[in-house]
Amino acid sequence: MAKKNILTIILDSIFVIAFNILFFVNIGSSYTSSIWICYGFLHFAYFMVLLTPAIETKGKTEYLSKLTTYAISLSYFLIEFILACAIFFQEVEDNSALTITSVVSIQTILTAIYLIVLVSNLLANHATAEKEKQHDVENGFIKTVSAKTKNIESIAKSNLKNKINNLYCAIHCSPSKTSSEVSSFEESIRNLLDELEKSVEQDDEQKASEQIDEIEHLVNKRNLILKSNS
Repeated sequence: MAKKNILTIILDSIFVIAFNILFFVNIGSSYTSSIWICYGFLHFAYFMVLLTPAIETKGKTEYLSKLTTYAISLSYFLIEFILACAIFFQEVEDNSALTITSVVSIQTILTAIYLIVLVSNLLANHATAEKEKQHDVENGFIKTVSAKTKNIESIAKSNLKNKINNLYCAIHCSPSKTSSEVSSFEESIRNLLDELEKSVEQDDEQKASEQIDEIEHLVNKRNLILKSNS
């Protein structure tokens, strides 16, 4: 086990160990049902604080969104901690036990509100992550082929640079959103760019020029289909 994981486990265990030592040593072991109910809910709240980062949506979800999710669980834990301490001291110091019904009702309402807010936030973050993922897929083709075209331009000789630059501009200004209808054109463009790169490296100007024209023709056909469907 990595050292970081061991330290994380130790850090996560500090509260549980310290709280239980104080709980059993300073107050004793004879408790009312109300205190045991609060004890259970408090540990559940702490467990959710530890679990929340693991169930949060992975990927490019904004840091602020992930922080908000964690803050929801942390707020629930702090409320549970304050509530549990208040009930503990009331029953120990005043010797006036709350009814089980009232404690269970309070805890159930509080936990239900927490879970509704948490799940709603997780669903919102998941939807945002899916949109980001879809956006990346839609923009992936243009980004990839634009970068490749720019790289080819950088290694081409001066008599081909202007023509390749025009091709780059045509690709870069193309619609980023893609569809299944143009997938064959996009695959052909990728393949032709690989061939163009080889032609430029081999200094075959005539073949490279023909390939540039063919790629530009495919790009225009792709763009025409996407624009007509938009």
